[in-house]
Amino acid sequence: MKKCVPRDHKIHRHCFTNSYSVIEPFLTEFPNLYVGFTALITYSKAREARNAVRRIPLNRIVLETDAPYFLPRQVGKDVCQFSHPGMGIHTLHELSWLKGEDEATVLKTIRNNTSLLYGI
Repeated sequence: MKKCVPRDHKIHRHCFTNSYSVIEPFLTEFPNLYVGFTALITYSKAREARNAVRRIPLNRIVLETDAPYFLPRQVGKDVCQFSHPGMGIHTLHELSWLKGEDEATVLKTIRNNTSLLYGI
């Protein structure tokens, strides 16, 4: 990416599910790179992604649903079989818990990150 993408380019690393060691060099090299997390982080078995959430600065994170995939742990398939944007609140709750921050602060920061990334 260093050869093809300008250092200050805005980047959304979509649906990150890996470890911090994988994303850390990208965060260092690209100051406008944001890491997207889905409801996958609501599952305790997603250890690498959950640990990455804890280590990545909140001002570098955006939330995604990746609908129709990644149904939140809290939503049973008997309630809904597919993820949708309305379920993003579950990811916000989990992100807040993993970061040890109140939800209002996390939501405000995530909204700001999204605005900076997409200009909206």
